[in-house]
Amino acid sequence: MSALTIVTLNMTERAAMFAPVLALDPERIHLEHVAYRSSWEEVSARRTGAASREPEAVSDDLRAALARADVLFAFVVPRDLPVLAPRLRWLHTPATGIDHLRGSGALESPTLIITTVGSLFAPVIAEHVLAGMLHFAKRLTQFGHQQRAHTWQMGRVESFANRTLGLIGVGGIGRAVAALAKPLGMRVLGVGRADPLGRQVPNVDRLLARRDLPHLLRAADYLVIAVADTPETQGMLGAAELAAMKPGAVLINVARGTIIDEDALVAALRDGRIAGAALDVFAHEPLAAHSPLWDLANVLITPHVAANVSDYLPRAVEQFADNVRRFLTGAALLNQFDRARGY
Repeated sequence: MSALTIVTLNMTERAAMFAPVLALDPERIHLEHVAYRSSWEEVSARRTGAASREPEAVSDDLRAALARADVLFAFVVPRDLPVLAPRLRWLHTPATGIDHLRGSGALESPTLIITTVGSLFAPVIAEHVLAGMLHFAKRLTQFGHQQRAHTWQMGRVESFANRTLGLIGVGGIGRAVAALAKPLGMRVLGVGRADPLGRQVPNVDRLLARRDLPHLLRAADYLVIAVADTPETQGMLGAAELAAMKPGAVLINVARGTIIDEDALVAALRDGRIAGAALDVFAHEPLAAHSPLWDLANVLITPHVAANVSDYLPRAVEQFADNVRRFLTGAALLNQFDRARGY
């Protein structure tokens, strides 16, 4: 392979982190860091398939760098990427999903390889899920209010032993959640994309077909959403599905807000049809200030931070360096986007 030009977006201040990439072959690898500014509102619009509201800002430096790029390391990329980067062979996004790439042309390019971080941060996200479960089981909101009011009032809390955890999605994140749940004495049910016949998933007691989702909803004390955002999962939890859940159940979403009908969720939480929800993702982000979710006492809101640990980027770049090594040697890249599956 001749010289390889790798372009990163918005990594100039973190250029030192890419030393392991350059060290793979300093004579052949040329690394360029350029800026491309976008907003979280733009990312949210792309994820939901909405029309972009912001004018595109492609500087001359960015345009020139993309024209030279063989490989691109970026979270958000410009629209019309295949036109701007005609030499581009591989796009790596340091994210778990690919929905933020919608509207860029990258997903429709039949020859462009796209990779993600895959399940690299699944254990971190599973910790966030467990925190949400503990928040409700141990009634932390109520006791927090009592602390601020200097009120001592005892009350019962819940244990996870003999409770049922329902997983919608048994990929990397779902499996990591199951691995934390089993030592706590929980029964774990899961619904996956593939037919469960003869399939074993570690720490999942019973794997159900997608058509058996109602059974999982009726059984789960804690329902965890951990599926990829695809046309078949968007809106899969609506009013009927929420009504099928146990009245005392808690819903936890660390996938995408588009999986749930938010209006139906608000109604179910207001009416007490489910006990609570821990939400890290929303249909539109940032969550609008007028959203009723903010003011519901039985909702725990976190701003899309389940995987946002302090060493996120160094770990992501280290994984990227391993894939660059594979790319240089012609080996298969890890965590490739599968266009047929949509993730």
